[in-house]
Amino acid sequence: MNPESRTTPLLGPPARDRFKRAGVVASLALVMASGVVGPATATAGSAADRATPGPSGGDKCRPGPHHEHRALPDERPDGRNWCKGPTGPRGPKGATGATGAVGPSGHTGAPGPQGAPGATGAPGPLGATGAQGQTGATGATGPCSGIDAAQESPDFEVRIALSGGRTFAGIRDQRTGETQHFLWTNLSTHPDYPSGGAAGLPCGVSVNAHARTTALNRIKFDIVTTTGQVWETSCVALTTTHPATLTCADRTGHPKPWLLVARQPPLDAANFDALNDGA
Repeated sequence: MNPESRTTPLLGPPARDRFKRAGVVASLALVMASGVVGPATATAGSAADRATPGPSGGDKCRPGPHHEHRALPDERPDGRNWCKGPTGPRGPKGATGATGAVGPSGHTGAPGPQGAPGATGAPGPLGATGAQGQTGATGATGPCSGIDAAQESPDFEVRIALSGGRTFAGIRDQRTGETQHFLWTNLSTHPDYPSGGAAGLPCGVSVNAHARTTALNRIKFDIVTTTGQVWETSCVALTTTHPATLTCADRTGHPKPWLLVARQPPLDAANFDALNDGA
């Protein structure tokens, strides 16, 4: 064993502290006995003696008497000091931290199931009858159509036909049999053909033919319009050729015009009554 270790005192800090205080007391007693130290010095010594804790009271910064047999460090193993001071006053409340940024929106959830159809509501009350609208304007008269025929000669027969607003005169030769076709002449191209306005539009047709033995057979064609007017023109049947034909021109070769017949039938009276008025 090392000799130095045998001579090292095994006294801990508390034991050394007691020995130190005993030496201070002995020194003060010796000075007081010799009269060298005055009352002020003694008072200072007494104050120093009171400031040092006694062995009975222990040191609050050190463990109790049961730990006197071993030396202790100034700090505890957990890093804190053995002497714990009084708790200080609570500090002021810190400022509120800034609000954090809004996080990203979450994903849209899947659509929920379709709800059941609601019950059918009750029928609403019947609305009031609306006012009667005004009578519309009379529309234009539609196209008329008609046909008439005459046969006063064994050599030929004639027709007049109205279709689509146009009037046609026809002739068929009977000398070559019933299979002969009609030959047609368009009378709508003749001068003064009624085509609207006060004259109206052609809406009815008739033919007047007389049996004659001559080669020139004069035939009259008449139309009645939508306004009640009667118009007339004439043609000649030629039987000197085979088949028979119609010529509807005057002596100068111009088409015969349509003429408004004299004494039109009035709408409110009969011609017979008008002719015999006052007789």
